[in-house]
Amino acid sequence: MTYVIRAAALRGYTKVMQELGVSHAKLLEQFAISDATLRDEDALLPIGAVCGLLEASSMATKCPDLGLRIAKHQDHEVLGILGLVMMNASTPAEAASIVSRFIFLQGTALRIDVQDPGTLIPNTVAINFFIDGVSAEAQRQALQLTLGMSFQAGQMRDPLRKTIRAVSLPHGAGGSIGQYQKFFGLPVYENQPHAAFHCDAAAWNMPIGDVVPKVGQIVKEHLERNFPVPGQSLADRVRIVLRPMIGTPQANREDVARILAIHPRTLHRQLLAEKASFQDIKDTLRKELALKYLTETNATLAQLSALLGFPEQSALSRACRKWFDMPPITIRKSRKKIG
Repeated sequence: MTYVIRAAALRGYTKVMQELGVSHAKLLEQFAISDATLRDEDALLPIGAVCGLLEASSMATKCPDLGLRIAKHQDHEVLGILGLVMMNASTPAEAASIVSRFIFLQGTALRIDVQDPGTLIPNTVAINFFIDGVSAEAQRQALQLTLGMSFQAGQMRDPLRKTIRAVSLPHGAGGSIGQYQKFFGLPVYENQPHAAFHCDAAAWNMPIGDVVPKVGQIVKEHLERNFPVPGQSLADRVRIVLRPMIGTPQANREDVARILAIHPRTLHRQLLAEKASFQDIKDTLRKELALKYLTETNATLAQLSALLGFPEQSALSRACRKWFDMPPITIRKSRKKIG
């Protein structure tokens, strides 16, 4: 696998090198990165070249906090559509979940893992950052930059800026520990298992007051529909596209196939190869949504029938007897979890 990262990650590099009074031309040439490519933020650069450039530039400038200095020139816009996710997520947990799932859009070299609960600090959730494709020794400045840029993006929102309680590094900071502490304004722990943010568990699911939920949902659905996670099955992609369509005339194989840019017969054939079927996926979604609506809302059975795409209330009743061995009214009265 070729590990790459978007050139947008280096936004601010040229300016910082100028500020430090060191020409970057020969350094770019050394790692086969042209000025034109650097200016094209959507260009994909080999992660080895990017990490090599940052490490060599840090040595040339005698600047151990080069990555943090570059990060000061960045914000959520560097993340492209993932930046919109951060700005419109309803909770810190939702923002982390979506960004970790789709971080490959910034480059296949990047990974994020959410550890709940975190182990370094009590009552925290850890967001762990990883860079694949290069040795640990070669990624110090790149990790600085990744942490710094992510922190900058998070600081654009309240209460996200109040969620992070500490930062950890997978290596020693040496003489730059003071720069780390100054940049983040938080405790910084060296020589830990991962580069990570340690977030307040109590605030992790706290609603963000200034968010527009509809915008966040639109962005999320766009990502899920158009950017399947590498290795994601077709059945999973069908499920993602179909879920918001349940109860509408478009909840059919032909329309889902059109959205996925695949012929309906090809969709059918590939689902069979995965031992799945469109109808089974649709029925499973209906079952899950029926249970959710019956136990978590006060919508009438007539309304639920329409929401689930049943032609009449009696069809909903028959389905519930098939799925749960009881009619919908009994499920609602019991308010219990049903497998």
